[in-house]
Amino acid sequence: MLLIATICALLLERLLGQLNWWGRPVLLQTTVRGARRLLPWPSLWASPAVVPLLLLPPLALTALLEQRIESPFVSLGFSALVLLLCLGPRDLADDVHAMLRAHAAGDDETMRRLARALQRGPTPDASHRSLTGALFIQSHERLFGILLWFFVLGPLGAVAYRAASRLPRLLHADGDTLAADFADALHGVLAWIPARITALLFGLAGSLDDALRAWSGLRFDPGSGDVAGWSRKTWAVLAETATGGLETDGEDGGGPALPPNFEAMLHEVLNLQNRALLILLAFFAFFATGAWVSGF
Repeated sequence: MLLIATICALLLERLLGQLNWWGRPVLLQTTVRGARRLLPWPSLWASPAVVPLLLLPPLALTALLEQRIESPFVSLGFSALVLLLCLGPRDLADDVHAMLRAHAAGDDETMRRLARALQRGPTPDASHRSLTGALFIQSHERLFGILLWFFVLGPLGAVAYRAASRLPRLLHADGDTLAADFADALHGVLAWIPARITALLFGLAGSLDDALRAWSGLRFDPGSGDVAGWSRKTWAVLAETATGGLETDGEDGGGPALPPNFEAMLHEVLNLQNRALLILLAFFAFFATGAWVSGF
């Protein structure tokens, strides 16, 4: 059922992505704004206690609705709807194509604005930041991280990761408070394994040898021993490993070579994402079929 729900949600996301109003992240923002009006105490919003206070209601509601559904067909529709709402907020391809159009038109201002938007959210340390790495991180945050948690915990997993990944940005609007730091740490914990699985998927979809070489090189980075340090290491692993997967054999056979220009790089990022998605769905199908057969 989860595999069918996943395919339905992905297809619907592609179709709805053609609509201008689709893809606006309003549900969590509206929830946080409503909570601020109901609980207008600055000390609470600076405290780590506000994080579970914001996360528990959508998780409890999702779990309650899922438990109440008895029909497998209604359950399938519910799972697909929840996953659809958790994906995004926009397909990465939409932002990449907008960047390509701006680049072709020579619109540098739009290019910079789109690049800044893509580099918001979780980032590795300064030595591992790049636009290419940011695209792969956004691919994980918008797609792969949610799909992996959905496969593990169903709709509850998708809601948990979606909310945990978006909440730090909303809380950082008040500055670097304890609440924002706690939300960052929780996001890092939930992303630790999925981000590495996503990095491996990108390696399998591209140049696995180069991806693993980039990954192994990060093992010797000194990094930081604090929570923020190991969280940044997670995003560095994803960004560097996936970027390593972009490398292909040079035309002269002399070794790996990156895509020759900016447009080719963006197209190859999307191609790599699509191939990685197919690999992930194949794994989903394998395990789902195994579970179905064992149920006989």
